Amino acid sequence: MKYIKHLILLSMLSLIVPNVALAERNDAQKEQSETKKRKSKKRKGKKNKKRKGKNKLRRYPLKVNARPLVLPTGLNEVSAGVNFTSISDVTTSAMNISFKRGIIPKLEIGASTGLLLNPEVDWSSSFTLLSAYKIAGRRKGLSLAAQVAMPLNFGENQDVVSGLSAGLATRYRINKQVALHTGEGLINLSFSGDPNAIINIPIGVAFQINKRINVRADTRIISFGGGQDAVSIADSLPLQLRGLYTIRRAMDAGLAVNTNLVADEGWSAIAVFNYRM
Repeated sequence: MKYIKHLILLSMLSLIVPNVALAERNDAQKEQSETKKRKSKKRKGKKNKKRKGKNKLRRYPLKVNARPLVLPTGLNEVSAGVNFTSISDVTTSAMNISFKRGIIPKLEIGASTGLLLNPEVDWSSSFTLLSAYKIAGRRKGLSLAAQVAMPLNFGENQDVVSGLSAGLATRYRINKQVALHTGEGLINLSFSGDPNAIINIPIGVAFQINKRINVRADTRIISFGGGQDAVSIADSLPLQLRGLYTIRRAMDAGLAVNTNLVADEGWSAIAVFNYRM
């Protein structure tokens, strides 16, 4: 009987052990399969994100005149510019840095600050918040975008919020080469001392020479408000000339020169580089 009992136990173990081992192997294989699926999903998700970003850039126009006034959702733009200013034979230089991102359809937000390079190196105490909302716009015809810029001052004995500027950026494409601009920096509000508002009427013309080169000229027709007499083109005729070269859809390089054809206000020049991702 003892031998019979042992034989029965051995036979039962011989049936149970392989089944347990098989179950363990199956579980291990399932875990490996699930892990591979998870990793595959992550890789696909990363690839899809990269593809989406690339697709946004692929759809972003090379021609400046055809670009939207507001960045598409998910597209980022970093800009750096070196500015040289000469007023009464005193020359200063600074670096401006800004960042913008399209966060939802029709809306972009951003910020900018600066670094003083000459006569001494020092970070700017001003930090400007930027926003723009697309009202209307296509590659052809009329484009409109509401813009707001609010400088925040962190210097000694300064109001943190001393004012803001707002505009209704307007572009009308006459044809594939020529576009008219107005409405940028339309209203400047000051909150320091006696609150006041200055209204500017700017106008600009942009020429798309080819798919990579764009030149533009801007001036101000009239400025009034702020408790002062209106300033017309007979008193002051500021002129900005700028050119932009599209290196590729993700990069631009440009140069701008500012002067005044009537009043002696000195001059400034800025070299700028834009990178989108």
